[in-house]
Amino acid sequence: MNPFSKVITLAGSNATNLVPVYTPGKVLWLAAHEITHLQGEGNYTYIYTRQGKRYIVSKTLKNVQEILCADLLRVHKSYVVNPEYIAARLDADMLLMSCGHKVPIARRRIREVQERISIGYLAVG
Repeated sequence: MNPFSKVITLAGSNATNLVPVYTPGKVLWLAAHEITHLQGEGNYTYIYTRQGKRYIVSKTLKNVQEILCADLLRVHKSYVVNPEYIAARLDADMLLMSCGHKVPIARRRIREVQERISIGYLAVG
């Protein structure tokens, strides 16, 4: 049996929604539904998962968002969030994610974020 058959099967099933994360000794394939948010820093992107783990990949935020092809929301120059994991809206310019991280909203994107998120179920304040 090929030791890579599971990885090949996993990647082949829906490769457009998986991003490879290289960790010491192995490659993890993260699906879009496991990611709470992304934080970009230059040519690197931090990927935060629903399990509370943080991974780094050597791709820009835009590239990772394109690889995932998911319904992710760009809220800031350096942040992309998965709307499924937004716990609350703290202020007009701040989101609280289900993992406990606070994510800023750019002033010019506040209206767009309001339109994409159902304000009715998010607590303000």
